[in-house]
Amino acid sequence: MPRQLTRQLTRHVTLVALLAAVTAIGPFALQALSPALPALAGEFRVPAASAQLMLSLSLVATAFATLVWGPVSDRLGRRPMMLAGMVLAALGSLLAAVAPALWLAILARLLQAAGAAAGAVLARAVAQDLYGRERAAGVIGQISAVMVLAPMLAPVLSGLIVELAGWRGVFALSGLIAAVLVGWCWAALPETAPRAPAEVPLATLRGFAEVARVRAFWSHACFGASALATFLFFVGAAPYVMQEAFGLGPAAYGVAFIPLAAAYMLSSTVCGRVTARLGPRRTILLGSALTIGAMSAGLVAMALGFDNPLGLMVPAMFHSVGAGLAVPNAVAGAVGAAPARAGAASGLFGFLQFMAGAVAAQIAGFVPHGVAAPTVAGMTVFSVLGLAGFLALEGKARSAPLPHA
Repeated sequence: MPRQLTRQLTRHVTLVALLAAVTAIGPFALQALSPALPALAGEFRVPAASAQLMLSLSLVATAFATLVWGPVSDRLGRRPMMLAGMVLAALGSLLAAVAPALWLAILARLLQAAGAAAGAVLARAVAQDLYGRERAAGVIGQISAVMVLAPMLAPVLSGLIVELAGWRGVFALSGLIAAVLVGWCWAALPETAPRAPAEVPLATLRGFAEVARVRAFWSHACFGASALATFLFFVGAAPYVMQEAFGLGPAAYGVAFIPLAAAYMLSSTVCGRVTARLGPRRTILLGSALTIGAMSAGLVAMALGFDNPLGLMVPAMFHSVGAGLAVPNAVAGAVGAAPARAGAASGLFGFLQFMAGAVAAQIAGFVPHGVAAPTVAGMTVFSVLGLAGFLALEGKARSAPLPHA
């Protein structure tokens, strides 16, 4: 009996580690790209806005891929779709590493992002298949923790690689990681999709339509989308600001990014306790107050002559704290707004987040990078818009009956 329990525990730990790894590849590739963008723009001799297409268009690809991988895996199976996603991520990474032109590098990055998106989408589905609704929550929590660690490490590794081997080395590393994940999935990932008949595509679209009629979904989705847009606006602009305004290279940016990821990890850890005490709505408002207050204070300090990298990084760190408290509640509110269509709500929520992030990341390429104030001002605008949208749509949601799913 102890030997059998040991085997079961070993299989469980191995599977959770695998699911965490495939979930992390997307955030890792995204954050590893950011410090490499100035070097990429320099090699191809293009302005920042052109290089920024590597980031913004890949987010569009992620948004659409998020909608596709889940329903397709319902029909064709989790295992073949996970393998296909990791192979696509590996091929896209390696193609980007040798791309002779910017347009080909962008296309390769789109393939990488679309393939990597399968990791997060299908890892949640596998956990649900194997552990059921109650136990899956704990497993998904373990998996999600890696999504914080991966972005924490990625800018540091990327910054060092860019300075030692150039931006192509970043994609070579991502390709190597994705290739290892292909082999790991082949060896250790079981097929977990239920044998019950899957919905036809039209029924899947009807699920999205049902969710879209629920105003409570939109209030929380608006906030969640603006939170990711704020973060990706920072990610898109900060490496250029650190270089042009303060003379700091990719490695310095990577090190400076660590407190932001750590702040998000810590605040998301206490989110449950804070929510239990304040309630979801007040916790969202608290997170917004921390974010907008810190950014406003940063803008005042810059107006008074404070010219230091801390003027950029400290407001961003408080955004991480606020997002760690508020975004989990926004996700829960959006998915819970249509409980009979939780899968469709989750997919649509992710789609809206990544599309908003794509727009924000591209805008970041056009703002002035010689000083930090425009970046902090842009982050403030996105945060205020998210809070205003949440409050406005929340009021309409309270006055409108929810449709029955």
